[in-house]
Amino acid sequence: MLFVFSGIATAQTREPVFEQKAKLLYHIPRYLLWENGSQAQAQMITIGLVNADEELSQSLKKYAKRPYQNGVKVVVREFASVENAVSDKSLSVLFVPYTGDFVSAMNLLKYTPVVIISDNYSDRTEVMIDFSDEKSGLVTFGFNTANLRKEGINVMSDMTRLLHGEDISKDAIIKEQSEQLSEKEEELNQKQRLLDEKEKEIFQKQQQIEIQNRNMAIQSRGIQNQVEKLERQQEEMQSLKRQQEKIKKELDEAETNLKKRNAEAVAVAHELERQRNEVVAQHEVAKRQLDRINQINEEIKTKESELKQLDLKNQLLNNIILASMMVLVVFLIMLFFIAKLYVGKRRDNQKLVRQNEQIEEQNVEITAQKDEITAQKDKIVESIRYAQKIQQAVMPPQEYFSKYLPDHFIMLKPRDIVSGDFFWGNDIGDKFVFTAADCTGHGVPGAFMSLLGIAFLNDITARMTEDNISAGEILTLLRSDIITYLRQTGRDDEQKDGMDMAVCVYDRKNFKIQYAGAHNPLILIHNGELLQTDADEMPIGYYENQTERFTNHELKVEKGDMLYLFSDGYADQFGMSGGKRRKYMIKNFRDFLMQIHTLDLPVQKQRLEENLDNWRGNLKQLDDVLVMGVRF
Repeated sequence: MLFVFSGIATAQTREPVFEQKAKLLYHIPRYLLWENGSQAQAQMITIGLVNADEELSQSLKKYAKRPYQNGVKVVVREFASVENAVSDKSLSVLFVPYTGDFVSAMNLLKYTPVVIISDNYSDRTEVMIDFSDEKSGLVTFGFNTANLRKEGINVMSDMTRLLHGEDISKDAIIKEQSEQLSEKEEELNQKQRLLDEKEKEIFQKQQQIEIQNRNMAIQSRGIQNQVEKLERQQEEMQSLKRQQEKIKKELDEAETNLKKRNAEAVAVAHELERQRNEVVAQHEVAKRQLDRINQINEEIKTKESELKQLDLKNQLLNNIILASMMVLVVFLIMLFFIAKLYVGKRRDNQKLVRQNEQIEEQNVEITAQKDEITAQKDKIVESIRYAQKIQQAVMPPQEYFSKYLPDHFIMLKPRDIVSGDFFWGNDIGDKFVFTAADCTGHGVPGAFMSLLGIAFLNDITARMTEDNISAGEILTLLRSDIITYLRQTGRDDEQKDGMDMAVCVYDRKNFKIQYAGAHNPLILIHNGELLQTDADEMPIGYYENQTERFTNHELKVEKGDMLYLFSDGYADQFGMSGGKRRKYMIKNFRDFLMQIHTLDLPVQKQRLEENLDNWRGNLKQLDDVLVMGVRF
């Protein structure tokens, strides 16, 4: 049932609304009983205010300075929200003035011994205690005993009478003194409010002064910067002025030198004019002498021409006689050689006919052999292409890798039809094992080794579990199987077959990578930084200085990291640089990965292929090439 009362006391009509509510908030906890005894032995009542008016808060704090008659202290705490108030375990009473916050408080404080007092809440069936502002200026309140009992709280029977003011205190003297103290406290509170307002005003002025000081400091720094800039400009102007004076001095010196040289040039010109006149006079004399010489030469040429005509006639007669004799001799010699050549040519023609017959017979035989070799080659190529299909079928398909490594690419470029490089993968529970390997040799021998390696890897991982799998152990067991199967003992006359390999175990739950390598390293690009984990310097096969086990590395990866596994075919490929054949080298390979690592994975694969083709140019591919990229 909900009870509603009409006011606290007659004097209430002269008190502000916030003063009436503060008095009620202060007195109500005295007349409440907590069934679980949580407040019975309490030495302190905590009253919480959520978004309350400052006047109400200050008035309540004034009352809270006096403990109850039984010595229990009253503490007032303000909260910005109901969520903040819930965290206070000492809370006894919570005043919530707004509808939205009231609903939140009822939900969050359900089944807790906290009295929630609402303010002008419309639905009285939901409240515990509710204030109501009357038009007359009085504040009334009501309480719902059923809702209070749900939280284990009872109301004392005389609460309404005592809060009406009929017997607010059993001790009249204490009542009178309390009223006097209240009046004095009201005066003090008014003075305190004035002091608070002054302090607030002083604080605001201090903030303004501090802002002005900061602005003045900024302006001071700006002025200082301008002064320094002006000083630098003055220094530059002084330097320019000194340079200008230096240039002016140089120009004056140059002008003096120019005048001096002009005077010298005028003197030289006069001397040249004098010499030219002398030359002209000498030229006239020489011209007259030359005309006389030319006249004499013409007379000499006339005489010489007559002599030459006589000599030519004699010489022509002699030449005719000599030429006739030489023609006769040459004719006889040519006739002799023609006869000899005819006999030899006839003999050569007969020999050439016999040779042509033999060549024709050899051509027929060579054509037959060529056809046989072509047929054999076609059979061999057909067999190798079938072997290629077998090798591709043994290696896991791209779709299988995409299931466990959604963002990846695999670039495999065999030198021949089949490849000595291979990739492989296998899932074991929540872990995925994947490798990039480079077998000894290429073509058919390398392909045989790759099939052997894949078979051994399938057998080794089948014997492992998710808990005991180790990248280093996989390589160690694979090396043992290869040595045993190929009967390798280290003799000089036996084949040194084997493979280089990088193997990774990806823990998809914990984002961790195990890595072990035989010659082939691992590259991880994290936050734009390239990190290389080096492999053990020993192969998968017999090695004189091999250690007992391969090293197992553990790496933590994050979303967006790029991981690369690869064989040595890319870095060892020859190309033309500076007119010389050079290898691409691992450093250039790492630099190129840094350039493309942010691109999409299919684009990275395309860029790697284009870069390799551009580097190789017209040169032959040296080895199989394998590059595997994974983005986590």
